[in-house]
Amino acid sequence: MLGVLWTSSGSIVYMLLQFVVLGILARILSPEEFGIVALVLVLVNFTQLFIDMGIASAIVQMQNITKEHISQGYALSILIGVLLGIIFYFSGPWLGQFFNISDLDEPIRFFALFLPFNSINAMSHAMLYRKLNYSVIVKCDVLSYLFGMGLTSIILAYLGFGYWSLIYGHFATTIILTISMLIIEKPYFSFRFSKVVSKDLLFFGSGHTLSTTFNYFAENMDNLVVGKYLSQTALGIYSKAFQLFATPASFFGGVYDKVLFPILSKKNNDKALLGKFYIFSNSVCFGVLIPMSFAIYVNAELIIRTILGDQWDEAILILQILVLGLAFRFGTRINKSYLKSMGLVYTGASFQFIFAIMMLISTYIGSKINGLIGVAVGVFITTIINYLIVVFKLYSVIKFDIKQFSGTILKSLLVFIPLFLLAYFSFEFLDSMYLQLLISVIVYAPIALYFLFSKKGVLFNSHNNEMLYIVLNALPTGSIQKLTAIKSVKSYFEELNLIEK
Repeated sequence: MLGVLWTSSGSIVYMLLQFVVLGILARILSPEEFGIVALVLVLVNFTQLFIDMGIASAIVQMQNITKEHISQGYALSILIGVLLGIIFYFSGPWLGQFFNISDLDEPIRFFALFLPFNSINAMSHAMLYRKLNYSVIVKCDVLSYLFGMGLTSIILAYLGFGYWSLIYGHFATTIILTISMLIIEKPYFSFRFSKVVSKDLLFFGSGHTLSTTFNYFAENMDNLVVGKYLSQTALGIYSKAFQLFATPASFFGGVYDKVLFPILSKKNNDKALLGKFYIFSNSVCFGVLIPMSFAIYVNAELIIRTILGDQWDEAILILQILVLGLAFRFGTRINKSYLKSMGLVYTGASFQFIFAIMMLISTYIGSKINGLIGVAVGVFITTIINYLIVVFKLYSVIKFDIKQFSGTILKSLLVFIPLFLLAYFSFEFLDSMYLQLLISVIVYAPIALYFLFSKKGVLFNSHNNEMLYIVLNALPTGSIQKLTAIKSVKSYFEELNLIEK
């Protein structure tokens, strides 16, 4: 639980820092410049999936590892990173022609330098995760972003470097992170390969890489479609709207996946506990993110204009459409963590392949029918369908209480659909984003809090008591005493039988 606290607090700082940096850069650079870099990053991040062939995830997941596993893991990752860097360097001109951008090859070739460094970072992160050294990970990630994307990009943008200010910022972030990782988690590797050790690493790693590859296409197909069939300006607008939509889900999903994946991997034989925790996880997901998506929808105009500025107004409707699927996006992260923790990496890969195909079809058709709005609708529909497909697969494996699970989701949706309709009409007829914010604080927020904390709500109910009890008792020493020092909190926990009266 200490890992949860470190990861969640670090993610909050990182998220706020991203918003500050984005807010400054969005007022200096144009949507087209953001669009060019967004397209390059889609291609670069795809290549990075193959940097370690999932070896880093195998290091975290394996029950017992030896020095040979670690040394060979570093060696394989670095070799793959160098090889992919060379391939990526020479593929720049072809990729530029495919996306009809003549000057795309230079930034792509520059990004090829990142890949060997990212190989080291991936393995170092894996070792720190395995040691549960979350505080170090958080500090390194935040500081590298602060001095890389933050300081470097902003200064260069002011000096007129255009989209290259973003590229140099990413490079500075990577170099700072690599230096930090080399100091903290010193790598050791050997090029004397063992077939047995390589098989241990690559069997899980190849399945994980296959799954993440299909998942990457699924989650980035919208960007590829927009970049190919619309324009760089459209991609810049869409990418920023998507970033604001995805940030809450990434925050919760990052905490869940990075901290609880190692724990779930050790409990993968206890189907009863996994089933209860799955329902509890979805209770948190829908109980928190349905109200959050509702709040973002209502205040989308204020959010866009405050963070990005007036030149990004086209992103408002895109954000509103995407954010309706926020809970299902986080639910997808939960599903992936469960499949991975139980070793069902190839099953997960097959589902991600289906997800990628559905995303390609829906976003392509959407782009042809209604441009960016059509793409956003396609993403929304496909995300919900993919979530439900994997839910049924997990039910066949761990046999969780489907009645309780369905009740959790339906209760979350039924409570907020009337509020959503009320908010929709108020959004249409009240021409003031500040009045919308006031109504959100005075009317919607209290209802959401009551729904979350009520004993008849989705989270704090009798069905989740066992999981709540486990979570509370996993808190760092002294946390329970501090919480129960507040009389109302103590009384509430006693009523739920989470602590002794």
